Amino acid sequence: MLLPPVEEVSGSRRTRSSARRRRRRQRQQQQRSECQEPGPTPSVRRRGVQERKRNRAGGSCDDEKACRLKIRTCEDAALPPDAATARAQEEEAKEELEAASSALCEPRIYQEVVYKEVIGYDSSAVEVYSETFRKEEDQANEEEDAVSSAPSSPLCEPRILQDGHDSNGVGICKPIDLETFRAYRQAKAKFEEKLARKMKLPTLDDSISSCPVDVELRHAQQSVAKAARNLAFALSSSIGGKPLTQCSGFFIGWDESDESHETGIILTSAHLICSQQLSLDSWLCKDEYAPDAEVTVHFPDRTTAKGKLCYYQKHYNIALFRTKVKPSLQLPFFNDNVNCGQEVFMLGRDENSILKINHGQVQFQNPCTFERHHFMYTYGAALECCIGGPIVDFNGGIVGMSTPDTEGSFIPTSIILRCFHLWRKHERIPRPHLQLKLCAIQYLDPAQSERILLECGIDDGLIVQENGIRVGDVIESLDGNCITSLVELEIMLLHLSQQHLDRRNNNDDSEIDVELGIFRTRIRKRRTIKMTLKLTDEGEEVVRGYYTITAHNAISSLVPPDKVDQGYVDIGACSA
Repeated sequence: MLLPPVEEVSGSRRTRSSARRRRRRQRQQQQRSECQEPGPTPSVRRRGVQERKRNRAGGSCDDEKACRLKIRTCEDAALPPDAATARAQEEEAKEELEAASSALCEPRIYQEVVYKEVIGYDSSAVEVYSETFRKEEDQANEEEDAVSSAPSSPLCEPRILQDGHDSNGVGICKPIDLETFRAYRQAKAKFEEKLARKMKLPTLDDSISSCPVDVELRHAQQSVAKAARNLAFALSSSIGGKPLTQCSGFFIGWDESDESHETGIILTSAHLICSQQLSLDSWLCKDEYAPDAEVTVHFPDRTTAKGKLCYYQKHYNIALFRTKVKPSLQLPFFNDNVNCGQEVFMLGRDENSILKINHGQVQFQNPCTFERHHFMYTYGAALECCIGGPIVDFNGGIVGMSTPDTEGSFIPTSIILRCFHLWRKHERIPRPHLQLKLCAIQYLDPAQSERILLECGIDDGLIVQENGIRVGDVIESLDGNCITSLVELEIMLLHLSQQHLDRRNNNDDSEIDVELGIFRTRIRKRRTIKMTLKLTDEGEEVVRGYYTITAHNAISSLVPPDKVDQGYVDIGACSA
C-alpha cells in the first residue's frame, strides 16, 4: 500500500508517540526477563530517555536519528550479540513504520509479512507481536481520550488512496484487495462511532433547539433564556406506573415549614393530575382529578425529585407541589402589570428537560362562553409542553402561567400571586361564586362599543351574557368599586375572600353579601342590587337553562341544572 510523504509531526503527537514507545519497551523488557534475557540497565535506559528529550527540544531530524543510533548502541552493549542484532533490526523496522504512519489520515493496516521479512521471526511470533501491537495502540487511544486535559489529535476520516480524478473532479480510487476493503470498512465504522460520541458533547450538539422566534427578537430571546434557566421545570405524572401527563411548572416560593431552605413550592397547572376531561365547557365542572398521582420534577441539570401535592384549585385549574430544590435557587421576579399588545415569551421544558421558547403578543380578547373569566390571551400559541410554564416579559419577569384551555390562554400574575398568598395564610383558595357569564365592553369590536356608548352612555363594564341578572344588562361596579375587565373582577372577588377569612378566621364554606351596580339596558336606568354569594374553593358551575317538550300539547317546563345531561332537548338547537 503506497504511503504519502511524511509530514512534519506536531509536538503533541511526538509526545504521545514517545509515551507509546516507552510503554512498548517496558512490556518488551518484561517479556525478556521472563525468557531470562538480560535487558538494558536502568542507568542506560535513563540516559537514553534524557538524551532523547534534549534532542527533541532543539535538535533537527538528522540529530535525532544520530541520537537514536547512539542510544541503541549503548543499550545493545548490555545484550548478547545475537539478541542485540535482532533488537536493532526490530527497532529500525518499527521506527520506519511509525514515522510513515504518523502522517497518515487513514488508520494504518498492519501486515505481518513486513515484520517477518525484516525481523526474521517465525509466523507464530509475528502473529503474537502484531496482536500485541494492536492492543497497545487501542490502549494508547483510550488513554488519550480519558485524559481530557491532554491535547488530542484531530479526528481524521479514513479513505482509500485515490489515483487521479475524472472529468467531473471526482476522485478515482485504485483497485484494492478484499482485506484492504474490510480494513477500510472497519476503520470507517470506528471513525463514525467516535464522531458520534464527540458530537454528543454539549458544545458540539446542535440537534436541540427551542421553538424559533422572530429574528428581530433574538437579542431578547438570549436574555430571557439566561433568566429562565432556573424558572421553568418539567413535571410528569403517572398512576400505578402508567404515564398520565407531562407539563411544565416554575418555582414560586419556599416552604416556610423548612428552615433549611431546601424545599420549594412549584406552581403548575392542575392539568398535570387531571385523569379525565369529560367536557370542553369549563363551567360544567366535569373534569376528574387524581390527587394521589405520582409526580416527578425534572430539573434543567437532568436531576429529578419527587413532588408532593400541597393543594389544587379546580376553578383556576392550578396546583402547588412541594419538592426538594437547591438552596441556591433564587426567587423569580413577578410582574403583575401585563398590558394588551405587550410582547411576551412562553417558556417550558419537554420530556428531556430541554428549554422551549415561543413568542406571542397579548391580545384584546374576551373569553368565549366555555371559558373562565380569569384568562388573558396571546397571539402566539404555547407549545403543549409549555402548559403550566411561566410567561415572561423581555426583562425575564413572570407575567402569567400558560393554561391548557384555549391556545395562547394564560392566567395573569396578579391573580396567581393573590391565590398563592391566600393559600399561604389559609391553606386554601376559596372564591365567591357569582354564577354569571360575562364579557368586558373594552374588548368588544370598536363599532359595537361605540354603539353602546352612543345609545347607553357607558363605555366600561361587564355585559351579562347568561344566567342570573337579565341578559344584556351591564355590571358597572362591585361594592362601589368600578369594574372595567374580567381580571379586575377576579381580583376583587379574591380580595373579598381574604377579607372574609381574615375577619372570621373560618375555613369552612360560607356566604358573603355583595352589592352590584347594574345598568338596565332595556330601560336605560341604573340600579343597585344585593346578592349573597357562596364562598368555596370548588369550581364555579354555570349551566344553561333547557326546556323539555311534551309530545302531545307542546307544554314545556324549565329543567333544573342537575338534569341537563340526562337527554333533554334544547329548543334553540331544534329551531336551528
